[in-house]
Amino acid sequence: MIIVDKALEKRQADHNPIRVGMIGAGFMGRGIALQICNYVPGMELVAISNRNIDAARRAYTEAGIDQVREVTTVSQLEETIAQNQYAVTEDALLLCQADGIDAIIEVTGAVEFGAQVVLIAIEHG
Repeated sequence: MIIVDKALEKRQADHNPIRVGMIGAGFMGRGIALQICNYVPGMELVAISNRNIDAARRAYTEAGIDQVREVTTVSQLEETIAQNQYAVTEDALLLCQADGIDAIIEVTGAVEFGAQVVLIAIEHG
């Protein structure tokens, strides 16, 4: 873990965090949001997608982030990330298609949906 911690510390110092998009904002998603937003320097949770937009907002709020922007298009999501703001959306595919996201976390608990989303994310690099 020390190697990972050092790499994340360097990314934080270089102002180049790993930009994470999370699909799903249930119990597990809220816990992950809390961890990344408060205890993982070198990572930034830039977007959360959930079929219920209020749950995505709640995940950020519980992590101490109150200012989020609701987005409905890839271009809006990319613009929000470029402006160092946080995004929420009901459309998981936006996270898979947007530039500016380095990693996707899929925590919906819906295996078939999750597999489809992950394949689309891989196709988009």
